[in-house]
Amino acid sequence: MIVFLVIAMMLTAIMYGYVAWRLHIVSPSLRFWVRFYLFVVWLTSLAPLIFHYQHVAGDWVDIFIWFVYLNMGFFSLLMVVYLVMDVLHLCMRPFKRNPERRAFFKSSAAHISMLGAAGMTTGFGLEQAVGGAVIKEVHIPLGAPKALHDLKIVQFTDLHIGPMIKRDDVESLVSQMNALNADMIVMTGDLVDGSVARLKQDVAPLANLKAKVGKYFITGNHEYYSGAEDWIAEMKRLGFTVLLNEHELIEYEGAKLLLAGVTDYRAHQYISAHQSSPKQAMQGAPDADVKILLAHQPKSIFEATEAGFDLQISGHTHGGQYYPWNFIAKMANPYIKGLHLHDNKTWIYVSPGTGYWGPPIRLGNEPEITVFKLV
Repeated sequence: MIVFLVIAMMLTAIMYGYVAWRLHIVSPSLRFWVRFYLFVVWLTSLAPLIFHYQHVAGDWVDIFIWFVYLNMGFFSLLMVVYLVMDVLHLCMRPFKRNPERRAFFKSSAAHISMLGAAGMTTGFGLEQAVGGAVIKEVHIPLGAPKALHDLKIVQFTDLHIGPMIKRDDVESLVSQMNALNADMIVMTGDLVDGSVARLKQDVAPLANLKAKVGKYFITGNHEYYSGAEDWIAEMKRLGFTVLLNEHELIEYEGAKLLLAGVTDYRAHQYISAHQSSPKQAMQGAPDADVKILLAHQPKSIFEATEAGFDLQISGHTHGGQYYPWNFIAKMANPYIKGLHLHDNKTWIYVSPGTGYWGPPIRLGNEPEITVFKLV
């Protein structure tokens, strides 16, 4: 934890330091206060994580977290804009015959344009993040029996109910999913950011979710930051079947579907008995026409393929949420978003998530409720 905080502080220091250096256009009388503000924002950038781990909660904490994360989102986008500007400026250097073009990149007008671009992009990303989830239908070419072609599996994931996503958002989501008339609903982890005691009322509307066959839940990494065992008990109370390296055989219109679920990829670091294992989830499984694994992190795909699953449904990555974080997410995961065929054996679908985490910004990654059809 300490190592993570140190690395995170260093990275955010580079980001805010670079922006502070580039904001030299303000008048000398304001320059100190602008840079002082950036310094304060940097110092508070990890406060949400500290509050979470120290179980500090309250309405004022929620407001403060909104302030911190929205600032972080704006200034990270401003950093990207300035980097692009500086690269273009360097590209202009060889063209000495166009000093006016080079001079533009040093002008106040250019800097104001950059601030405006970052501000408008932040606003657009905020609207996309909090504007509600879109419904996306995904066809999985499994060669499934005809009886399963009408089976409708609905996924939501990475909702991150907590300081920024509240009961009203959950109620709206439940209405959307119930309108889909799902046969099965699967929640593939990172439902919450906070304890059961703090978020019980915000999560309560999930009890109203309706699915003909059943609704299923697996743990994500954020459940282990928030008291996984308490959340497992709470999800069972809300009517979910929790799959902890387990499977369930589902008979539908004469066809057999094996649905399995694993604990989070790194769950063992918090609860040793929760070592994630697709092979254990498959252990003792009967023959089935289709075998599906619910696994929060895409990294489970390697063992899922070895275990013989036809499809893995995952989340975790948020699709990178917005640049430049999408590049980091790509480096950390075998798949970041969408449908892929792994090793010519197992399909994997990675949802970009139904909520958001950190800065309330999404760009090119709309929050999603996924409807799967087996074809």
